[in-house]
Amino acid sequence: MVTVTGLGAAMLLAQISAGAIVAHVKEVDLAIQDLSANVSMAITAEGRERNRVFRLQMRREGVNYRALITLQEPPEMEGTQFLVVAARGERNRQWAYFPDLDLVRQIAGRDQDDPFLGSDVTYADLAGGAHLDDLVHRLIGEEDIDGVPCYVMEGVPRREIVYGKLRGWVRKDNFVTIRAVFFDRYGERMKEARMTDVREIHGVPLAHRIEMESFIDRSRTTLTFDEVGINVGLAPGLFDEESLGRVEN
Repeated sequence: MVTVTGLGAAMLLAQISAGAIVAHVKEVDLAIQDLSANVSMAITAEGRERNRVFRLQMRREGVNYRALITLQEPPEMEGTQFLVVAARGERNRQWAYFPDLDLVRQIAGRDQDDPFLGSDVTYADLAGGAHLDDLVHRLIGEEDIDGVPCYVMEGVPRREIVYGKLRGWVRKDNFVTIRAVFFDRYGERMKEARMTDVREIHGVPLAHRIEMESFIDRSRTTLTFDEVGINVGLAPGLFDEESLGRVEN
């Protein structure tokens, strides 16, 4: 890793600032007004692998957004739904629908940092984790990831969340984050995400594979995205908690 300090940092910051990098990242993110995809999730822990398949649908509302997850596999969980609402400056809100009970339940705020279906992904991660505007950013250096030049960014949450600090590697050519490391409040690594198989859809670059590794649980979760659609015009009513279990997907 190449870090930049002193005169070198001043020269780099003269070329581009942390604020400018974040603005470019947000520009790419905001190009996606809605998204739909089939997602395969493989969870590996203690030598065993469990698999889940779900439909992911997301719709943006300005800088806020809503994500709807509908389980397709395993069969005993088919039709279970999760709705995640992410708003700038607020803790995410979540609801779950259980078809066997025909019951909608709001997930308490303290549970948003719990694992989603036993994976290394939290409920908060499902809606993008910490909002970019909820972090104080700084540029700490540059590094190549798999031969791709990246800016190395660090973000500290403005409010208390499960992570004490996040570090991200942002590609210089398209401003897509392809690696992220999550630290606790004591500076110890909690988990790491790697985003690969970046493809352009209607001119928007998007990673189609995410690998999340937990250093605490010694587990790994891999998400593979298929049949991805961007800006397909998803209806707002699809993302209302009153519609859970009653909307055809």
